[in-house]
Amino acid sequence: MDNRISDLIETGASKVKSSPSVEKAVNWYVQLPPRDALVVKTLSVLIILALIFTWIIQPITNSKKAAEKSLASELRFHDKLKQNAYLFKTGSKGTASKGSILSQVNSLAKVKNIQLKRFEPEGASGLRVWLEKVNFNSAIDWIETLEVERGITVEQISIDRVKSGVVNLRAVLKK
Repeated sequence: MDNRISDLIETGASKVKSSPSVEKAVNWYVQLPPRDALVVKTLSVLIILALIFTWIIQPITNSKKAAEKSLASELRFHDKLKQNAYLFKTGSKGTASKGSILSQVNSLAKVKNIQLKRFEPEGASGLRVWLEKVNFNSAIDWIETLEVERGITVEQISIDRVKSGVVNLRAVLKK
């Protein structure tokens, strides 16, 4: 096997050496004065280095930069998914059935500093609630937490603006 490879290399080298253009270039180089031959050697080395850079190093560098950019993008996407993972939890509704709907709604309202103005049962598993003059963002956060963490959904809702950022809210909640 080694003999075949060395034979192929020798055959290829002899063909290159025997080509007329290579013979002319070798003759031209041999006839150059030593100072000019040094310049030709230096330029040849520089051209070879430029070709190596252009054909090998630059594509590797470009692909590395592209991979780093893609990784950064994927990490940002992963972080965003991680921040919003609670929105996609399926098991939260099954574990949220501790206590009655009234106790869950009332306890979460206290945590969110929301006071229920009035409430009454709605069917077997529902609750009708009234909130007056509450912060809109707090009310929406309360409703979102009820749905995501407690498994309590909003069947009907009516929101009336009292003033900027303050609303009256009426809702029917179901477990």
